[in-house]
Amino acid sequence: MSFLDAFRIRRTRGDRVASMDREATPEDLDALRTFARSRKGVEFFVEPETMVTDTTAVAVAADGEWTRRRVGSPKVIQRVARELGLPVYDVQIVGYPERMRAYNARLKAEGRKERQLPDESPPPVRTSRPPSRPPRPSQPPRTLPAQGDPPRQREGE
Repeated sequence: MSFLDAFRIRRTRGDRVASMDREATPEDLDALRTFARSRKGVEFFVEPETMVTDTTAVAVAADGEWTRRRVGSPKVIQRVARELGLPVYDVQIVGYPERMRAYNARLKAEGRKERQLPDESPPPVRTSRPPSRPPRPSQPPRTLPAQGDPPRQREGE
């Protein structure tokens, strides 16, 4: 059993082993180029590779319209951005632009669920913001035992 199989990252189907996600293809890069050439003010935001998803890039236009595609590695999208003369940012450092959230809010308000360029593949796991956690319950402050006091045992010992 391989490391990936032990953590159910890969599944066996008959004689072949299939990963849970596909790799980037030239069509993915072509889709990003087409999006960038057909819209104004496009910027690329690189999303990191995860255990189940290859490195992805989100292209965001000036009006907030966006599309996400797999790119294989940050160097690939940097090369595409240089070729198109567009900026590229690391989403873990700068986050997603507000105009992208505003665009999503407009679509939701209109009752639309689809974007202009449909992405048939499932979106990658979001890693830019950790899930919110409930606040910890407050505990009484710990006091140190005075010298000479016998050490206290914890409950359950």
